[in-house]
Formats: sequence, structure tokens, C-alpha cells
Amino acid sequence: MVKKTEKKEKNAEHTRPPIVVIMGHVDHGKTKTLDYIRKTKVMESESGGITQHIGAYEAEHNGKKITFIDTPGHEAFTAMRSRGARVADIAVLVVAADEGVKPQTKESIQIIKKTNIPFVVALNKMDKGGADANRVKKELAESEVLVEGWGGQVPVVEISAKEGKNIDELLETILLLAELQELKSDPAKNAEGVVIESHRDARRGVTTTLLLREGSLRKGEFLALGGFVEGVRILENFTGKPIEEARASMPVVISSLDHIPVVGDTFMSFKTRSEAEAHAKMQESKELSPKRAETAVVEEKPMLALVLKSDVSGSQEALDAILASLVYPEVGVKILKSELGDIGESDIKTAIVGHALVAGFRVKVVPATKQLAEANNINIIVKDVIYDLVDAIKAEMSDLITPTINRVELGKAKILATFKSSGSKQIVGGRVLEGKLKNGAKLEIVRQSVPSGEAKILQLQQNKKNVETVAAGFEFGIMAAGDGKIQEGDTIMVFDEEIIRKRL
Repeated sequence: MVKKTEKKEKNAEHTRPPIVVIMGHVDHGKTKTLDYIRKTKVMESESGGITQHIGAYEAEHNGKKITFIDTPGHEAFTAMRSRGARVADIAVLVVAADEGVKPQTKESIQIIKKTNIPFVVALNKMDKGGADANRVKKELAESEVLVEGWGGQVPVVEISAKEGKNIDELLETILLLAELQELKSDPAKNAEGVVIESHRDARRGVTTTLLLREGSLRKGEFLALGGFVEGVRILENFTGKPIEEARASMPVVISSLDHIPVVGDTFMSFKTRSEAEAHAKMQESKELSPKRAETAVVEEKPMLALVLKSDVSGSQEALDAILASLVYPEVGVKILKSELGDIGESDIKTAIVGHALVAGFRVKVVPATKQLAEANNINIIVKDVIYDLVDAIKAEMSDLITPTINRVELGKAKILATFKSSGSKQIVGGRVLEGKLKNGAKLEIVRQSVPSGEAKILQLQQNKKNVETVAAGFEFGIMAAGDGKIQEGDTIMVFDEEIIRKRL
């Protein structure tokens, strides 16, 4: 009996809390759900010590801890996923019971499926008059999410974040999913994890939030982090309380760093600086190896190259510090040169070679230099207010961000007949079932519930006359071109693409 008890205690020491991300459509109650958990499940002695948003926090239910990534769906989670880091163990998909499945709900479902993590559906706003759980479960089934009671095994909990109804049941479901995964960690191993927040604090210097996935992190150790080596001088828990050691699944804050880590960077801890430096060099050589060259190019974010000129050293230091704090998951800044004095021909030549923007603070540009820049399509920005210059640089960075393309559903139609086909073009006819068809719109071919290609409507006719739209219930003819062949009996989903450019 003694041996069995010892074995059980040893296994318990290796069990780590689950890391949970809450996802879903805007205004469906993600934040309210987190707020209720934070207010009721974070110990008062700890919650009173939270002075700033650090990106994650720990809650406790029935004596068991759960780590929540906060805020849900923020850029950190996207960045971590895009860099291939497995961050969360469990996802909570929040769906408003009065609104049902929305575009961002579907996006969240796709993210959850790609990361291949277990999840629970939280049907929120059950306190509202228009709440209809069965309708939402049916819509989820149409999005290939089969919940318990609807032919599937995905847990579903009907909650009200506003009233706190069934939040305990939601937490119990999370802990059950965690138990089934048997989440383990070896405290003796070096700490491994990911950066979830990073910024420059005026008082504490560069400060970052780390989420431990494995092992233990101790004050005084060294981190191989984002290609650099950093000493763990200050180590705090999520409330800002100084600690000596952190275990797996804990969010921790470290500060007084020499460099600003990028959100999504992974790290590993070492007892000595030399070990950390050796690991950092090994990782760097792997990233530059021919076998990984193609992957590195794909994952690399666009960088705005800069040649900076300032009037005095104080301005130069301030500008360099501000630019170093411009850390975004989608785009970065790379300073090729930062010097004092007016903008000259050598600066333009550096910009030509480095495909860079030339930015100056309280400096001059002589006419000959302007002519050289114009002849080589080099952009020069000069400002007398430092934040005006920073805003101009951020605008240039924004132009490098890959725009988001949103699919706007227009209509649905059934193909009744196919006529001519030549190369990628073909002429077909059918009837609009829902919404409308629009000339110039894109369409997705669906055959037996399986997407089978896309095309664009080049010409739209009704009663053999060219038209711009055809409404539901009417027959039509279209000329379409694309990568898939439309067949009789197919369903076509017609949509527009809305291009949204993010501004920093």
C-alpha cells in the first residue's frame, strides 16, 4: 500500500494544469466569460495584486489550477499558431445562443481543427429571450462540429457569463478534458515555452510574459530566447509577485531584458550562460541550413528596412528606443544604419542596396541628394516632431502587412444544365436558391457536400439578357472561368472577397 501511494504522489507531481484559450465570434461573450472566471476563481489575495495586463492568468477550481490565455483570439495566439508552436491544450468555443454560428465562429473552428486540440462548446447568453440551444447545435453540425446529443463527442455546456450560470460546469468539463489528455511535465527538465506578450516599460525596461510548456524555470538561470541569451534577473508570477521558481503551465513575467522578444518566440532555460549561448547558436545554424531555407522564407514576416539620421545623440537614442519597441506579429523594422547629421548621398546609396526607407529627424536634405533618391525611387521622410516621424514609419510598416481577405457570402444556386466548355471557361445554367448571384463575383463549386474548386462569374444572364444580379427563385445563365469544372447537379456558393488592410 505504501509503494502504491508513493507512486501516485510521484505521478501527481508530474501532472501539469491545462492551458486554455477561449475563442469565438466578436460580442458572443468571450471576454465576459473570462471576466467572470477571473473575478470568482482567482484568489482575492492574488487578484488584488494584478496591476497590468500580462496576457495570461491562473484560475483555480476544486483545488485544481487552469491557465487561461488572455485575451482570447488576440494576435499572440495567431502569431504562436503561425510559427508552429503548440500553445493551448484545450479550446473553449463560445457561441451566443441567441445568434448562433457566425463568420468568426467558423474561423475559430478551423483554427481549432488545424491545431488538433480538444475543445468544449460553451453556449452563452442562455439568459436571453431569443436563446435557442437546439438551433445553434444544428448550425454547429452544419459546420462539422457534432456535440454530445447530436451524434458527436464534443462536450457542450449551456452557460450565462452575465449571471455566472453553469460556469462551474464549464470548468469541470475543461478539467475532465485535461485529465483525459494526461498532461505531464518533468520538473527536472529545462524550461521550455513561448512568448505571449512583450513590451518596453519605462521603469522596468524590456518586460515579457512567458508561458511555460515544460520543465522548471528558476531565478538566476539563462534563456536562449529569439536568437539572444537573457539572464533571468527578475521572475514574477501573473500577479506581479516575485518568485524563485516556476513550473510548467505557469505564466511568468521577466524584466530588465537586453532585447525585446517577438510574440510567438520559443525559449529554453539553462543553468549557465555558455550553455544558453551554445543552444542559441545551434538554433541559428538550423534556421540557416539549406534544408530549412524554404521554410524560413515562408515563415519570415515582412521587414521595413530603415536608414535613420538624427540631429543630436539624445534624439538618436530616443528614436532608436521607440523603434525597438515597435513589435508586431505581422511586420517588423530593421535599422540598417542610424547616424547623426544631415541626409547625404552615402545614405541614399545604403538605402538603394538595402531597399530601405530614409527617415530623418530635424535634419536637412540637399538638392543633389533628393535628385539621387528620386532617380532610384528611394522615399525620404523628414519630420521635426519625433512622434510624427514614428507615425510616418508605422504607416510605411502598415503598407507591408498582408491584407486580410474576408469572404462575404452572397447566394447559393443549383446547376440544372451545362452547355459549352472551352479551356478554363464554361457556360452553365441553374436556379438561385438563396440570396443572389452577382456578375463578377466568385463562386465555390460544391459536389456532394465536398468543395470541388472555385471560379469567377465573367458574364451573368437572365432571360438571355446580360444583368448585374439575379435574385432567389429565378433561373440564370453564367459564363465562368476557374480551376474546377461545374457539373449538372452541383451547388455553387457565390461570394465576394473583402480586402481589409490593417493599420498600426
